[in-house]
Amino acid sequence: MSIKILLSSTIVVATLNAQNLQTTQENYKNTITNSNPTQAVTIAQKSPKHKLTIAQATILAINSIRSKPQICSKASTPVRWNNSLYQVTKEHTIDMAITGKLSHNGSGTKSDITAKNLGLNRGSYFYERVNQAKDSKKILSSELVIRTDKDSYKKPKDLINYWIAKQEDCKILMDPRFTDVAMSKVISNRDNKAYWTLMLVGARKNK
Repeated sequence: MSIKILLSSTIVVATLNAQNLQTTQENYKNTITNSNPTQAVTIAQKSPKHKLTIAQATILAINSIRSKPQICSKASTPVRWNNSLYQVTKEHTIDMAITGKLSHNGSGTKSDITAKNLGLNRGSYFYERVNQAKDSKKILSSELVIRTDKDSYKKPKDLINYWIAKQEDCKILMDPRFTDVAMSKVISNRDNKAYWTLMLVGARKNK
């Protein structure tokens, strides 16, 4: 896996160059835009200027957790925000919010962009959304999803603190093999719930 580091004035952004991911990135943006998801969901990506963006808040929260021993692990290495991975998490979060189904698998409907792009006759798997290839696990990845009341767990920190207390989720959050992270939140007009997707990725070592 090749990681290209881009510097911005507020945050360090890493762009994930996975197989076919770079060439399909515009498809992600265009399809999500053209599907008019605002009729069904509200994407909670940016906050007022005096507050942290979801990217900044996620990085601060998860690296704070990884910097100290937890119930499942010794301290781990920091991760960095990944904009391309954010598009992947956003796709799935929108899909869940539109359909009202909390799952790691995509819905297989028109809001499951990866399933449509890959011509799948089922919902997409999270690792297919990362790799943009059918049944591909070339990149090491893991995903956490949750549905909450709109007015509870408002910040990434709240959810990361919730997950870190659970043994299996803790193992995912603390895994030192993961180097990149992204998280998205969508408010569904279908059930007025908040849907969240957190994904971590890293290079899968060849055996």
